[in-house]
Amino acid sequence: MRFLIMGAGSIGSVVGGFLALNGHEVFFLGKGEHTEVFLSKGLSITGIWGEHRLEKPSGATSIEEMRKRGFIPEWTLLCVKSYDTREALKDLTPVIPFQKGIISLQNGLGNIEAIEEAAPGKAVGGRVIFGARTPKPGKVEVTVCADDVLLGPIREECEGIESVVQAFSQSGIPCRFERKILTFIWDKVLYNCCLNALATILKTDYGNLGSSEFTIEIIDAIIDEFYHVAKAEGVQLVSTDPEIYRKRLYEKLIPPTAKHRSSMQEDIEAGRRTEIDALNGAVAVLGKKHGISTPVNQMVCNMIHFLEKNGNF
Repeated sequence: MRFLIMGAGSIGSVVGGFLALNGHEVFFLGKGEHTEVFLSKGLSITGIWGEHRLEKPSGATSIEEMRKRGFIPEWTLLCVKSYDTREALKDLTPVIPFQKGIISLQNGLGNIEAIEEAAPGKAVGGRVIFGARTPKPGKVEVTVCADDVLLGPIREECEGIESVVQAFSQSGIPCRFERKILTFIWDKVLYNCCLNALATILKTDYGNLGSSEFTIEIIDAIIDEFYHVAKAEGVQLVSTDPEIYRKRLYEKLIPPTAKHRSSMQEDIEAGRRTEIDALNGAVAVLGKKHGISTPVNQMVCNMIHFLEKNGNF
């Protein structure tokens, strides 16, 4: 199969690397030092899934260069930051007609909708819940895996997803097909909304957030607001009501990641833009759309924007 990895950061490098090592045609599209290094010197993957080396990755920095080299993907794996989704899809426009589907392996809300708008009938949702980091350019590390990657269609007419699931699984990426993919994407967003921004603002780990009466009160409010918005959007969540989710979050979800440090905090410290607008910010926007008050989600969104503009001090 022919895959385009659009956004060759940590997650894109891991997924594309494993697919390429299993014999699939993979073309990496990315910018920055990491992409430059691994395209010229090879990609190293380490961590909980073992040590692997892709010696001669194929890739470029633009769609135009990819087309000149004669590569037309069957499937695009969209791994760019949520705030770059629409621009990436605009760049992808010339090859969209030739593709079977565009799969979002991203964080946050709004990515699937943007894909469906740009490529009707070709949008595929992905729930990625393994973690990866780039310790140095040309090297990525798989740090944790809480569950399988889930892939599923947004519309019935998008066919062939099962073959992608099989390609992932056979390449060493735990993966399964999920018909109700939006339920699981929103479930991951809820988890991120509860913890990412708070951990960043307070410079702490997830375990401390889940064990303090002060932060639990804030998290509980975020959950309540999220459930009101999800109901208004007609989205069925994994946990059927807020109380069930709270019990699951504090007893089952936080403990395995108690020492986890939010990637959003790493973004702030590095002076990078965060994905807050696709997380708590998206909840606040959808709340306004439906006339639902979301003051806590809006507050943490505003605080992260302050840190983005003024630095983490």
